[in-house]
Amino acid sequence: MKKILVMFLVLAMFASLMAMPAMADDTQAVELSGTGVTLYYPQSFTGASGIISSRDGGELGYNTGWYYAEVDYTAMSNDEYNALMEKEELTEEEIENYYNNMGNLFMIFAVPDKSSIEELAAFIKGLGTELDLTRIPKVGEGDGYSFYLYTDMAHDTSKFRPEYAEEFEALRAQVPEIVAGGKFYAPVDPNAAMIGKKLSFKTTDINGNPIDSEELFARHEITMLNLWTSWCHFCIEEMPELEAINGRIAGKDCAVVGLLFDGNDPDALETGKGVLQNAGVTFDVILPPENAEEMFTVDGYPTTFFVGRDGVILGAPIVGADVEAYEPAIESLLAAGSSAPEAKPAGATAVVREAKGASDNGVTPNDAGMYRIYVADEDGKPVEKAKIQFCSDSECMLGTTDATGLATFEVPEGTYTVHVLKVPEGYAKDENAYTMTGYSDLSIVLKQA
Repeated sequence: MKKILVMFLVLAMFASLMAMPAMADDTQAVELSGTGVTLYYPQSFTGASGIISSRDGGELGYNTGWYYAEVDYTAMSNDEYNALMEKEELTEEEIENYYNNMGNLFMIFAVPDKSSIEELAAFIKGLGTELDLTRIPKVGEGDGYSFYLYTDMAHDTSKFRPEYAEEFEALRAQVPEIVAGGKFYAPVDPNAAMIGKKLSFKTTDINGNPIDSEELFARHEITMLNLWTSWCHFCIEEMPELEAINGRIAGKDCAVVGLLFDGNDPDALETGKGVLQNAGVTFDVILPPENAEEMFTVDGYPTTFFVGRDGVILGAPIVGADVEAYEPAIESLLAAGSSAPEAKPAGATAVVREAKGASDNGVTPNDAGMYRIYVADEDGKPVEKAKIQFCSDSECMLGTTDATGLATFEVPEGTYTVHVLKVPEGYAKDENAYTMTGYSDLSIVLKQA
């Protein structure tokens, strides 16, 4: 039997912590780019007896522009945690004990200038949690966003062992100072790069019948493509709801299609078929095409994409089993005419409103305290995996653009020369030399070969 989902999720929560680069002053930088925050943890955090996990929580709602990060504490040692992870299955008592030993140290909300913390609080209240706005101070600004710190002052640590309860409170006391020393910038949503992407593939459904994506998506104005796995508890739990949603949206020329992401494994396929039968699912469920992992950007399951009749992804995906968000997202896309928007840079890249050519150097000053190079094609779509050479008078550094077309260099302020050292296949080489003086953003446009 697969390990239960809660352990899978907890593993994901530690990813940002494990990737922290050490700094010269014994602090470690924790980059939460999906929220637009970089924090610097002191030794009390990095050397804590309990486990500290830092993660981007994603977007709150659908296309709201609200993002959040959370930093959690688990009142157990790494050895205890690893021993738990080695078990094939946990008892109910072990699961309850695990949750009793978890606590939230703090959260950070990123709110765009077009909105307000009051609007975000109203949204969260609608989900069943009321925020005390007097306890949510504004802690930073950057690139059209304001950032707010939230700590749950009433958190119960009575079931922690005494030494962990004491450490938890000591860590909490340091939070305001740590956050005050952080860097703030526009969130970089990794899923935004998927908007406008056309899906094209051939596969089969779970019964072996051939499926062509062009024909599949042409059947409906919007197809709600739900990526799930046979071991994902929340995926399984939402199946009856998806079946009900499929019935409700049929009259709007929309449909749900499932994609069993681990369905190429025979055991997973049999398990998945059982899940569908138990849930009474009648909508189509397909198997992953050969290049599924390259085709989809997936951080967790379930992840749901909204695809137009032409096979183009219409809006940001919904990550997680958020059954209340699916139909409003479809309504929003239908109201917009369900035409795919142009793929646009995510998060921080949005600060560059218009790519500039080499003639005017394409440089715009910023207050982010770093050098940012944005690479896009002539249609404004971000270019990933471009190699950027960034040189001072005495040394050169190399960076690679991410899925949003962004490469960053956090170096002392000065004058630097930038070259595009290598372009991805399909693009013409850029022979220009760019000069950046003072912290700034540089926009580079690549021509297709």
